[in-house]
Amino acid sequence: MNHYRAVCVHLSYTCLVSLFLCCININGAMAQRRDTTVTNQSRNTSRMPPRTMQKPLAPTVQPRVQDRRPPSEQLADRRWTIKRKLVQNMLARYNYYFNARKKLHAITHNVSRQGLDNYNYLLPFYPYSLQNLGLSKGDLDTVIEKASINIQIHDPRSKWIDDSYLIIGQAYFYQGEWDKANRTFAFINTKFAPKKKNEYKTVVGASAEDQISIASREKRKPPIGYFKHTYARNDAFVWRAKTLLEEKEFDEARSIMNILEHDPYFPKRLQGELAEVKAYSLYKQERFAEAIAPMQMALKSKNNRDEKARMSYILGQLYTNYHKPDSALLMFRKVISTKPDPMMEFQARIQIAKLEGTMEGGSLDQSLARLKKMARKEKYIAFRDAIYYTMANLVMTKDQELAMEYLRKSLRVESDNPVQKALSFKAIADIYYGQRQYRLARDFYDSTSGVMPPEFQDSGIVNLRKRVLSDVVVRVEAIQKEDSLQRIAAMPESDRQIFLEKMAANIRKEAEEKAKKAQADKNNTEEGNGVANNPFSNNMANNSLGPKKDDQGDWYFYNTTTKASGYSEFKKRWGNRPLSDNWRRSQTGTVAVNQPLQAEDENGNPLGEPAKPAVPADSATARSLAAGLPLTPDDLLKSNVIVEDALYDLGKLYNDKLDNTELAIETYDTLLRRYPQHPHKTEVVYSLYLWHTKLGHTTLANKYKQNVMTLGDSKFASIIKYGGLEDVDKGKKKEISAAYDKVYMAYLDCNYYGALDLKKAADSAFGLNFMTPKFDLLEAMIIMKTDTCEFGRQAVANVLNKYQQDEAVHEKAAALMEALDNRAALVVYLSRLEIDKVKEDNKVVDENISFRYPWQNPQPQFALDSVKIKTAMADSIKLALNAAAPVQPLPAPKKPVTLYKINENNPHFVVFAFNRVSKALMEEGLKEFTKYNAEKHKADNIQVANFVLTQDEVMLIFRLFPNEGKALEYYDEIRIGAEKIVPRIRPSDYTMFIISRDNFILMNSTKDIQGYKKFFDDNYVTQ
Repeated sequence: MNHYRAVCVHLSYTCLVSLFLCCININGAMAQRRDTTVTNQSRNTSRMPPRTMQKPLAPTVQPRVQDRRPPSEQLADRRWTIKRKLVQNMLARYNYYFNARKKLHAITHNVSRQGLDNYNYLLPFYPYSLQNLGLSKGDLDTVIEKASINIQIHDPRSKWIDDSYLIIGQAYFYQGEWDKANRTFAFINTKFAPKKKNEYKTVVGASAEDQISIASREKRKPPIGYFKHTYARNDAFVWRAKTLLEEKEFDEARSIMNILEHDPYFPKRLQGELAEVKAYSLYKQERFAEAIAPMQMALKSKNNRDEKARMSYILGQLYTNYHKPDSALLMFRKVISTKPDPMMEFQARIQIAKLEGTMEGGSLDQSLARLKKMARKEKYIAFRDAIYYTMANLVMTKDQELAMEYLRKSLRVESDNPVQKALSFKAIADIYYGQRQYRLARDFYDSTSGVMPPEFQDSGIVNLRKRVLSDVVVRVEAIQKEDSLQRIAAMPESDRQIFLEKMAANIRKEAEEKAKKAQADKNNTEEGNGVANNPFSNNMANNSLGPKKDDQGDWYFYNTTTKASGYSEFKKRWGNRPLSDNWRRSQTGTVAVNQPLQAEDENGNPLGEPAKPAVPADSATARSLAAGLPLTPDDLLKSNVIVEDALYDLGKLYNDKLDNTELAIETYDTLLRRYPQHPHKTEVVYSLYLWHTKLGHTTLANKYKQNVMTLGDSKFASIIKYGGLEDVDKGKKKEISAAYDKVYMAYLDCNYYGALDLKKAADSAFGLNFMTPKFDLLEAMIIMKTDTCEFGRQAVANVLNKYQQDEAVHEKAAALMEALDNRAALVVYLSRLEIDKVKEDNKVVDENISFRYPWQNPQPQFALDSVKIKTAMADSIKLALNAAAPVQPLPAPKKPVTLYKINENNPHFVVFAFNRVSKALMEEGLKEFTKYNAEKHKADNIQVANFVLTQDEVMLIFRLFPNEGKALEYYDEIRIGAEKIVPRIRPSDYTMFIISRDNFILMNSTKDIQGYKKFFDDNYVTQ
């Protein structure tokens, strides 16, 4: 249909141009006829005597003024006739705009990500990463240049000028210039907004059918409407929302999409793109359940085969994650029906086999047989590594040995897919990690990091475990070594002597066998195989193209003596290595360790005494082996110290670095059981108290809490008792409080990363102190602002578990956790805000709107199962059952009751609160008070900033006053002089008060400004 419409549009323009040329020819013929008539008349009058005219003495020459305006401005001064309209529209479309659009389409169509998709995780929404597109910036600059020239040389009244601006915004978008793209799309919104002829100024937005409309109305009724020009302004709205998502401005993007969804004039041709942007917004925020419905809507409007296949595959993955196998199978079969690229088709078949093998009523043996059959087909030879990996995943839970066999097959087959190779290495590493074989796990994590691409999904986990497991391995092996030595030393002397003699005999035997094997390998290498595997062998000796024997070349490979010496040195150092890539890294799971590993601490220092020189294996005796046993009390004490320190470090590594709290608890329990008088016993018991609290083990947590309190007055008992350390130094207290004020003010100024840096600096400068609970709470609040919801939840949970005795901190953390727990309800509430005309008793705001709360207009909550989409029959029955269940509306929030307190010595703010929301009033106040403070209070360094408490409560904050008295002095000064400082703001438009820092924190948390105003009026005399 789109192709037919384009052909008709081109034919219509061709007809119009032909008609225009015919009119020009007719006008030319008529003009020529008039010229002939005038010539004949001039011949008849040539016989009349000529008239004499007096010649001027000096000719007057008028100075010619050069018009340097661009052609677009010059053309705008001319009349907009039908002839000019046809010519300008045709040239503006089929000249620079046509070439710019064609070039942009070629660039974006051929873009590919630097790497391959990891189909074992949720695919990225788009097949490219906008931060690393791999696009040619020069080509996109050419697109911008062509579209800009089109705007400058053609009449601005042409209907293709807005399309040229849209092309420029899209080019900036693909360049990653989000700010420029956003400003371009915003300019299209205001510049090309519909305006009546009698209107002097364009007004963006209108009210249509009691609904706000910002879109340009497109009258495209068939059949003639299909050929009408569309408004690029409507496309710009969608592109601007997408740009805001890349800038992580989710709220602003959501507000645009909410208006467009209910806009009666928003064109139907863009409904699919709007649904796609909405799905992308939810997908980017990891709200996958909510993203399914708009993705289904967007899928219906997709015409591109690759885009349709990708979106269907993502939907199949989402249905799989939400345990809807029937719908997932339907989506994966739809992927195959679209005939996508071979990789996606193969992965869809793999997912179908996995679902059929794991779903209820499926057969694992049949799925394995189907996968083995695929592996034998020539069509899937290139994907055999992924087939074996899938088979390993299917049998992983039942038979880990069989899974390891499939994973090794996956690594042995030839493949140029680094993602799949990394997945296979990581799967083996995870198995060894679960079995606590940390050395093997570390080696395979190292192999994973060597082949994984930069965008690998689990790159953070791989690099972390590779780094931490190196420390874990050293300590685990130190414990195993010392335990073995102590166990041998504890044997009776006769039994120990027999045991050591047998061990020495076995070591000598193994050394002899190893030496014989090495000699045999050496002989074979020198006789024949070595020439093939030796990269330094002179293969050109018998080659006529190589150097002759008489030649005395200086190059390394021409000198036989030097080359042989180098090969011997290489073999002596590295052994007999095969000629292959990555020869320095072992590609198998077992890594031979020929040298004993000396246990080291975090700084690289050896644990215990330095290792003595090892005795050669072929000379091992019972006496030499007994030399390293802890037979004396001093040696036994040193051995125990090594084990104690290793266990102590392991507990921290497991919990802090590997996030394995259960294993950390097990390690510290072992430490206390074996060494009850450990020098760090109080810290160990306190750590067990925190870890059991984190896991919800209330009984054990209380037990260890009591143990900490009974171990004496320590800093850990002080933390439990007072919520922090009880500092005595008043000077230090002031210094710590000042540091906290800096962090908090940076947080209020929305300088979150700066606040986090200040907090870390305070931690390193002051360590554990009486303000540590507040510092940690503020850090959790910063993480909530700067990171994902899950990381913020974890940070708040840590504060709740750590500072249960600090009532104020615990109460604020509990309020934050409650808000996070009800996040879904808050999102529904904010997304369903309705705009109504102001009624008599409602609060007046400048925008002349008010909000209707959910409990005033009850709406049911839609869960994932209630989404009405065409899926498989089994899911449809579940959806129908769930949709029939009644859903209660959200209850109205209770009015908060906040207990404010008077604290004269606490730092104070002066607040200038507006009684109505007005951006103009706020900017006026901010400007005038800043000027006033610069003139009257330059030395006091009083800062003024605007602050939005709620959607109806905005204010100016003057800070920072050291105590209540200073704040009251400034308050009285500007209260009396406000009419002169801000004469444009009426006294009825604002109220003023002072507030301490602690009370401000409470008011900001509860949003109870009316409660504080009452508290202020009751406790302060302001008249």
